[in-house]
Amino acid sequence: MSGSSPHRGLFATNVKFVLLGFLALAPAALAAETQKEPAVNLDVKDEDIRVVLKSMKEQCGIRNLLIDKEVGGEAMFYFRDVPCTQAFDIVARTMGLAYDIEPNSVVNVQTRR
Repeated sequence: MSGSSPHRGLFATNVKFVLLGFLALAPAALAAETQKEPAVNLDVKDEDIRVVLKSMKEQCGIRNLLIDKEVGGEAMFYFRDVPCTQAFDIVARTMGLAYDIEPNSVVNVQTRR
């Protein structure tokens, strides 16, 4: 037998394939990291919930926000770099609200029934 293994070439080919796969995925992973979700920063006490929602709309870059006329009340929140999706979920749960999301819009924020 010679000093080389018949599996050696197969191993080298698999390593090359795996490395090429990582190199192909690296730009997508880097792009995803640089395009992370915007965050909310809030420090409010006894603030009208409509003002809070409008502030979140601005910070998250949302173009359209429809708030039902029945939505009201005062809120207290302290957020530091909370991702927008999580911030809207927390506010909705805390204030007893429901909402629908469309691309670039939070639509129909209303009192949970």
